[in-house]
Amino acid sequence: MQYDRIIYTALFSLTFSLLPAANMAQQPERHEQDRAVEVLSIDSKLIKGKPYVADSTTETVQTLPDGNRIVRHSVSRFYRDSLGRTRREQTFGNIDPANPAPHEVKVFIDDPVSNMAYVLDPGQKEALQLPRSRKFLDEREAESNPPLRKLPPLDEARSITRQDLGSKTIEGIVCNGRQQTITIPAGQLGNERPIAIVTETWVAPGIDTIVQSSTNDPRFGETRYQLHNIQLGEQAISLFQVPSGYRLEQPRQ
Repeated sequence: MQYDRIIYTALFSLTFSLLPAANMAQQPERHEQDRAVEVLSIDSKLIKGKPYVADSTTETVQTLPDGNRIVRHSVSRFYRDSLGRTRREQTFGNIDPANPAPHEVKVFIDDPVSNMAYVLDPGQKEALQLPRSRKFLDEREAESNPPLRKLPPLDEARSITRQDLGSKTIEGIVCNGRQQTITIPAGQLGNERPIAIVTETWVAPGIDTIVQSSTNDPRFGETRYQLHNIQLGEQAISLFQVPSGYRLEQPRQ
C-alpha cells in the first residue's frame, strides 16, 4: 500500500480545508502517524450509551477586501454505537452543488473496544491500522466534531466573556447554547481597534455532541458547522470493522 497517499491525501486535505493558513504555518513538521492520530482524535472522546448517525457540513467563508469571497465546504457522515465506537466518512474537496469538483472519501474508525483505530481508503481498498495510544486518548478537545477554527491563545491582555444562550430544538434535538467572545485589545497585533472573535456553540446533551457551531474571526472569516438528519439508535458492528477484501497496513516504526 502506498502509505503516503493515505496519510497525505486524507489528512492534509482535511487539515488545510478547515484550518486557517496562519495557524498551519506555526505547526512543526511531524511524523505521518502523528498526523493520522491528530485527525482520528476528532472522534476519540469515549461516549457510551448514546448511539446515533448523522450527516454534517462545515463551511468556511473568507471575505477579501474587494468583496470577493473564498468559500470551502466539507461534508461527512458520522456513526457512534452504544459502546463508544465511531466511524466518520469524510468527503474531501470543495463540495458545492453549484460548482462541482472532484472529490474522494476517506473513512476514520475509532474502536475503543479493540483499542485500535483505522483509516480506510475505499477507492484503493486499503486500510491503515493505528493503535489507540495515550496521546490519541488525550487529544479529545474536538468532542466528536470536525476541527473548527482554533481560537488564539489567551494572555493577560486579552479578555474573554461567556454568555448562556438557553435551550432550543435543532434538527429535532434539544440543545443548550453558549456564546464565547475573545477580545484582542487594540495594538496587540498592530490592530488599530479591538478585534472580537465570537463563537456560538449548541450542544445536545442527549447525544453529548455539538449539533451547531459558528466562529466569526475578522482575521480569517467565518466557520459554520451543522449536523443534519440525526437518527438515534444502535449502529451495526460491521460499520466499525475493516471490510473484507481490504489490504491492511500498519505504520512504519
